[in-house]
Amino acid sequence: MSHDRNRIDRRIPGLQVLLETLGVSIVDGAVTVPFGPGSDAGPTELAAIGWATVELDRAEADLGAELATTFEPASRDALLGATVRRSTTGGPEIVLLEPDTEGRLAGALARHGEGPIALYLRVPGLDEIPAQLETRPGTGPFGPARLVLNGPPAGPFLILVDPAPAHADRVPSGT
Repeated sequence: MSHDRNRIDRRIPGLQVLLETLGVSIVDGAVTVPFGPGSDAGPTELAAIGWATVELDRAEADLGAELATTFEPASRDALLGATVRRSTTGGPEIVLLEPDTEGRLAGALARHGEGPIALYLRVPGLDEIPAQLETRPGTGPFGPARLVLNGPPAGPFLILVDPAPAHADRVPSGT
């Protein structure tokens, strides 16, 4: 799945700052990261942009209207300590993140406020990422994941996920 960088910038306010802070670039749909996890394992793709919020319902209404999308519940992000909702239309995918613990996301909101705070990248060979890259394994809205620990504890965050189907870990509806 490739994404046009200009289209992403127009849709997601504050994304450019997030990309620069993490040292990530998107050129012609290709994602480049400073540590190059995909260099041996294959291409790295943008899975989603994580949007920190203190109130999921309000963020869903505001961003849903602004980005012309809807959101649905997804598996919680144990690495960030967050309840999650995922966008249902168009790329890149947006995941709304509301803290449900006093963990990393709560600290990020206190330091940075609401807005883009995480990039989820699909990386083939997740278990074979370079040993010099310090990560913490866990689970999130895309299944098994690894949080890159080389950055500040209060974010922004870079989370590596397997290149599984985009909607494989959605929370089933109650209907």
